Amino acid sequence: MKKSLILTFGILISLVSCKEKVTDKQTISDSKPTTELKTETVKTIESVEKFEEIIIPEQYVENDSLLSLLESELGKIALKTKFDLKIEPRINNHDESIIDTIKTLTFDKTKIYSYRATNWESIYEAKIENSEFKFLDSVKIGIQKKTLENLLKIELDSELIKLGNLEQTSVFIFTFENNKLKTIDYQGYVD
Repeated sequence: MKKSLILTFGILISLVSCKEKVTDKQTISDSKPTTELKTETVKTIESVEKFEEIIIPEQYVENDSLLSLLESELGKIALKTKFDLKIEPRINNHDESIIDTIKTLTFDKTKIYSYRATNWESIYEAKIENSEFKFLDSVKIGIQKKTLENLLKIELDSELIKLGNLEQTSVFIFTFENNKLKTIDYQGYVD
């Protein structure tokens, strides 16, 4: 009898607490701000749909050896004297007593960014938009997509080709427009 009474009392408390939660939900859903939120959500969904329309499909090619060659070529391009140099001091992330340097190399529409620490320097970003700079004697702004296909030895199905390593920590991005190379971007990793 005592067990039945405790069980019945427990069920009764559960029902009362469940009923209170439902009442709270009804009050929340009947309030005016929720209606305004739904309208804003619809606008957000519409803007996301518009954004998705302009996304260009990409094709990723994993090729460590070709990536290494392209990074080497980018380093050689950065050594050319055509560039204007801007230097910016930066506090080292790991040791605040050390000042590192951000270098920005600029020539016409081309920019190359590098990070220089005490004992090393690395390019971490580049945007090439001038046909004066060649990679591997054949890849430069204005080439046909077929030239890059021949170098990669695969068919390219997209206007946006990414070439990088397995971890995607270093990536060259080739952007084509009407099958002509428009830009070469580089995104590297520096800690």
